Parts: sequence; structure tokens; C-alpha cells
Amino acid sequence: MKKKKFSLNALMMNNKFLLVLSVIISLVIWIYMSTGTTSDTTLTLSNIPIQIDLSDEARNSGLQIFSGAEQTASVTVTGSRATLGTMSESDVTVTAAANTINSSGSYSLPVSATKTNPSSNFQITSAVTPSNINVVVDYLRESSFQIQENVVYKVSDGYYASTSLATKSIVISGPQTEISKIDKVSATAEINGTLTDSSTTDAEIVLYDSSGNELSTDLLTMDFDKVKATVSVLPEKTVSVKPTFTNKPSGLEITDDMISVEPSTILLAGNKDILEKTDSVNLEAIDFSNLKNEKITFDALGIDIPTDCKNISNSTTAKVTLDLSGFTTKKFTVDNFTVKGLSDKYKSEITQKNISVTVIGPSSQIDDLSADSITGVIDISSSNGTTGSVQMPLVFTFKDADSCWVYGNYKANLTISEK
Repeated sequence: MKKKKFSLNALMMNNKFLLVLSVIISLVIWIYMSTGTTSDTTLTLSNIPIQIDLSDEARNSGLQIFSGAEQTASVTVTGSRATLGTMSESDVTVTAAANTINSSGSYSLPVSATKTNPSSNFQITSAVTPSNINVVVDYLRESSFQIQENVVYKVSDGYYASTSLATKSIVISGPQTEISKIDKVSATAEINGTLTDSSTTDAEIVLYDSSGNELSTDLLTMDFDKVKATVSVLPEKTVSVKPTFTNKPSGLEITDDMISVEPSTILLAGNKDILEKTDSVNLEAIDFSNLKNEKITFDALGIDIPTDCKNISNSTTAKVTLDLSGFTTKKFTVDNFTVKGLSDKYKSEITQKNISVTVIGPSSQIDDLSADSITGVIDISSSNGTTGSVQMPLVFTFKDADSCWVYGNYKANLTISEK
């Protein structure tokens, strides 16, 4: 009788065998899982946020944590595989003891861990890493600072450059201790090359203490960290400074030996077209009616600068010395008067009979001058319909004496009435 040959394929096709095999495999898996879940194992949880809670008293007084608040920790826990397999960082609470802080400063705080749910079926079996953390606690302070420009550049000869910032001030907030260190806020940038035209760049905001050391901005909040800086480049030109006069006799020539101006020139920067048309600038006018026959100095006469130009010299005023000591003085009693600027609706009667005036001029004209050659002109164009007996300013004209002037201010009496 022949032996039957063993066939695995035939065995796998046997339903009874497969049933028995399934039961055996299931039993083995059950035994393995039962054994595994009852045996303790370990798990390290990382990136657990560290909670730092100041006391109510500290928070109410204005204290805040400015550094070290966003730290994490790790800890090892022990439990069954089934328990640990479903755990996350939120199952452990890590805290840093900060309830004793009541003033600003830097602190090293001990860190501890507890189960978020005390009834959870696991144990914390290691110390927290890190065991201590460093924090900075201070009062919040906000201050506004003026920004000083510090833009480095070069300009070609014959050009003038000036820097302007899009914003002149900045608000900075942060720990009171850090804010109090700020002595200067600078907008810093460097433009390469040699400029002949205007240029704009982004200037970085840099903070300095009173010793000139750069400060860290890590704990500070600023409105912005860069500001637009514009370097305006304009051509420049040297122009002369000219004195001007009011009530100056039409025939009087002021020669170079009679007058000096200091400075006699200034440096202007401006639009090319304007500079091409400008050879001189005028000084604040000197009133000849206030001048005697003497040497006099005006220390600070304002310089009139053309629109859209800049005076880039050191001085905005000039000193003028005028020597009129070579002229002659003589008094006259004037009784010739005329009225100027009277409306057709009105009439006037001069009640001033005569007036004594001091006349200054070249001796050649003064010697030939008589009272009949002097006329007092009463200008009432600014009277605005005034009637009655009034006083009005007087100016004087001369016949055949165009280099003479009257020293002082005078008024004449007259009556104005409607026709």
C-alpha cells in the first residue's frame, strides 16, 4: 500500500484546518496583547508649553513678562502601552513658579510638571527638562523719540545735498529698563557712488545709549524698523549781498567807500533755472528818513532768499556799515504843502501853517537850498473816508536837490470834509 504524499496546497484548501489555524493565531495575538498592555513602558513628551503665571498683585501693578514666556519643556512618563499610545503634550502641565515676583528684574524660575488630569493612568517618572528657565519681568513703557538722520553719501563739486526723512519721530514700547537706556534714535544708511541727482533709500532704525553703544531691540516693539530717507541734490552758486533802501533820494549815489556789507556774498543752492537768473540777493531795507549824517552800523539785517532756494552759508543776516558823515545838515521852516490821494467826493483844508525840518545832503546842494524849494506832501490815500480834523504823514520833495533827504518822521494837520 502506497503512502499518501503530503500536500500543503491541499491542506490550505481544507476548511477544518483553516478554522483551527485561525483560532490558534487569534489566541496567540490575544495572549501577546494582554501581556503587552499590562506591562509598563516609558514615553518622553517634548515641546510642552511652560506656563508662567504672575500673581494678581504683580499683574495689577503693571508687571509683564518680556522675555522667556514662550519656552517649552520635556518630561518622561510611564504607563501601559494602551495608555501611552493615546497621550499628547496636553496631558502634562508644566509650570514655572513666578507667584513670588513683585518687582522688575531678571529671574531664574524652577520648573515642575503635573498630570493635567490627576486621575490619568500614567506616572511622571523624570525631572522636567529644563529644570529652570530665565525670564525678564518689567513694567511696560511707551515713548516717542525724534529720529536723527545718519545717511552717508558723496556729492560732486558744485552741488549741495540735504537729507530728509519720511517720518521724523518713532514710538517705541517695551520694558521700562530698556526704554530708559535709549539716548538717540538714528536712521542709518549709505548710498554708494557720487551724487548729482536726488536719491531715495531705506534707512535702518538704530538705537544708541548715552555712551554711543548700539542697543538691542529684541525686547522692544517699534512702529517700524526702516524709514524712507531722501537725499536732495541741488546745484549751488555764490551770489553777492546787496543793501536796499526806502526814502532814498533819487539822485544820491552810495559809493563803495561809503558802505560795507559783511558777508558780501553767500552760497545759494536751488533750481538750476533760478540760479542762472540770480546774481545777488537783497537785504532788509534801510529807511533813509532815520539816517543822520554820521557813520552807523546795522548789525543784523535779514537776507531775502529767492523762492525755492536755500541759503547754505553760515549766516542768515548781514552787517551793514554806512558812512554818511561827509554830508551837511541844515534846518528849514517849510510852509509849502500839497495833498495827495484825495477822493473826488472829498475836499481838504490844510491847517498846518508851517513845520521845521532837518535836511541832510551834499554841501553843494544844501548851500543852494531854500525853504521855497521844499514841499511837504500829505498822502491821505489810506484814510478810508475819514473826515474831520486829522493828522497825516508828511513826505518831502526838493526842487533841484535830488541828493537831499529829510531826517525824521513828520505829520501835518488838515481838515477833510465831504463836498
